[in-house]
Amino acid sequence: MKIEVQSDYIQKSRIFFYPLLGIRRGSSVTPVSTHMTWENMFTVQDYRFIAVYHLRDDQAFKQFEEKHLLGNRYFDAFYELENGDGAYVFDFRDEVKNYKCIVNGKYSRLEPEYKARISSFFKNHHRHHNSISSYLYPEKFHEAYAKDLLVTVSLMKKVVETCSLPDLKQENLEIQKKVVTFTAVNHL
Repeated sequence: MKIEVQSDYIQKSRIFFYPLLGIRRGSSVTPVSTHMTWENMFTVQDYRFIAVYHLRDDQAFKQFEEKHLLGNRYFDAFYELENGDGAYVFDFRDEVKNYKCIVNGKYSRLEPEYKARISSFFKNHHRHHNSISSYLYPEKFHEAYAKDLLVTVSLMKKVVETCSLPDLKQENLEIQKKVVTFTAVNHL
């Protein structure tokens, strides 16, 4: 089986959290970025997932927002950002075990039903599906990775995982939320 070893960083929040929102792959509305943490707002101990979208006024976006974002079972909060985008925050405290596995780079230890949801999201995109499968079920891919990386199979079995740890700096949203100020008007 052919695998593609990633040399550039891949956003773990987009691979391992976004599919849980139940949004069909190929939707016309996609996030600008995804994050596990938010500067001065949320740490990994808060078990949040943040998806940033360009805010649009069209009917397609409003329907998508209502159904998939605001109406999502994980939805927690919305914040407009300083740059005019919107941050939709999802609460994954019901997924603590899986969240910790992802933060610690132990993707092979995700619960079977969690793996199935991620795998299902990527199933019709063969290039990504093979990579994702190798992250979720690394033991099936140790030989292929050993060959591509020019290491022994026994080393791959010792390492177990085939996907790098999350880089929490790259998984962090640094744009601040928009501060709304009100000016008092004296009507006397």
